[in-house]
Amino acid sequence: MNFLRSIGRIIHKQIILPFQESHAPIHELCLGTTIGLIWAMTPLVGVQMYLGLGTWVLLRVVGIRFYLPIAIAMIWITNAATVPFFYYLFYWIGKNILFLFNIPFQEISFDTLLSISNQSESMDLISGFYHWSIFLLDKMGLPMFVGGFAFGIPLGIAGYPLTFKLVNSYRERKAQEEGISLSEWESKHVRKDIGLFSAKPN
Repeated sequence: MNFLRSIGRIIHKQIILPFQESHAPIHELCLGTTIGLIWAMTPLVGVQMYLGLGTWVLLRVVGIRFYLPIAIAMIWITNAATVPFFYYLFYWIGKNILFLFNIPFQEISFDTLLSISNQSESMDLISGFYHWSIFLLDKMGLPMFVGGFAFGIPLGIAGYPLTFKLVNSYRERKAQEEGISLSEWESKHVRKDIGLFSAKPN
């Protein structure tokens, strides 16, 4: 039970609170969810946050804004504790897609993946990352990337309307607590600042 409580606290702090405490416009939150989930569901643990940041910078150049802390929160879904499960899921999905198109690749088992993960964790940071990366690229690369994007893109797209619904419901409850409408609550609390890295005024 203590373990479950600890997991619950981590989920609340790392994933739920960024949504609840944000004063960003709702569409920025939704887009942050989509981009974060797409990068999270790739076999690139260790560089996913940099990819999220790079995406934020590139989209800002073309005038598109998303809420970066939400994207980072979504990326944290794939972490040291969850990565063996997700990586094997990506591999399994990719394997079946490659089978469907008769593309050859080398099959591996979940036990092999777990063994490599444990070996990497027993090494120092640089050696472990190198050991893990070589295994991914050499043994699992093609199915992993195919499966990761095949899973992550639909998940990211689905994350947009789900985030919209959940955040709107939360903000409606907050508005009711203050005795005002949702539009009045948004006018009062949602960010309207302008500047180089801010939303443009209407």
